[in-house]
Amino acid sequence: MPAATVARGRSRRSVILAGGAVAGVGLGVIVLFEAFVVLVLGAALLGTGLVLASSAGAALVADATAAHARSSRYGQQIALGTMASFFASVLAGALAQPIAAVLGASPDDALVLRVLVGGGGLVAGLSALPILFVRSVPVDDRALATPRRVRLLARFLAVELSFGFGAGSFLPFTNLFFTDRFGVPFATLGVLLGAIAVAGSLGALVHGALARRVGVVPSIVAVVFASMPFAIAAAVTGDLAVALVALALRAALMYGSSASWTALTVSSFTPGERAGVNAIAAVAWSAGSAGGSVLSGAVRGALGPSGYTANLITLVAAYAVAASLIAAFFRRHTPRGDVGALVVAAPHSAP
Repeated sequence: MPAATVARGRSRRSVILAGGAVAGVGLGVIVLFEAFVVLVLGAALLGTGLVLASSAGAALVADATAAHARSSRYGQQIALGTMASFFASVLAGALAQPIAAVLGASPDDALVLRVLVGGGGLVAGLSALPILFVRSVPVDDRALATPRRVRLLARFLAVELSFGFGAGSFLPFTNLFFTDRFGVPFATLGVLLGAIAVAGSLGALVHGALARRVGVVPSIVAVVFASMPFAIAAAVTGDLAVALVALALRAALMYGSSASWTALTVSSFTPGERAGVNAIAAVAWSAGSAGGSVLSGAVRGALGPSGYTANLITLVAAYAVAASLIAAFFRRHTPRGDVGALVVAAPHSAP
């Protein structure tokens, strides 16, 4: 195997580590400073680093996984991440009181939140260590050229924008939804968010089997539409338990579809294209999310806690557009990113 093909895996690994370093700097800026302009700069660095790391990481997983197993593999990846989110949420809620006592502050004080976020960042930094031991995955040189398939990429980006706009309309403010509408205390909030994360991880694990049975595109479309009634239920209910269960079921469905959507995306482009495509897709999703966040903030500012109902309805509408675009653009689409590519799958890559 030519040296260039081996270098492909090493390059992805280097980008992951570099992205993690940039994200770490951004998080440090957010934790240590209060000036708005500086916080914006920190957020930009954090976002840039996460895009770099996640894009190269998704490409590395795709290179190391057989095409038919990617939905399951990305589902496992998402499940691990959401389970980590569960433990992080619960741990943050449990540590808020003792840290506040040490600092002589309230558990809701910004200083306590900064300490918790900073500690989480240090733990996240440790995830770089296993990356150092990831072996390079060789791919055929013929697959390293980057053809200009602009129309195909544009279709994926339209979906990413819609998904991002819907997600940004509500998901970043889920914690505020529980505290503003139901008065949930900080310690309990960690448990609720953790429960949603666990539900999402379970959905991510099982969706791969559904995708293999009915097809990737039909499984994504069906699951996205199936998640919408639960989002609407959370929007209109005044009962905390109903809202929690509805959002947990919505997460289970959407996390699963996210795994298969990622698999469809990377399988549609060659190994040489994948990191770039993932980065562009992440930027498109983030742009949509930023727009959704700005709109949701304005709506909530005008309506108060009742504005969350409008935010969730906006999420549903955006997801309906995304699912409709997937059905229109990809119902006859056959991913050909691996055609002609001699991809060497990692051990145990079969589902």
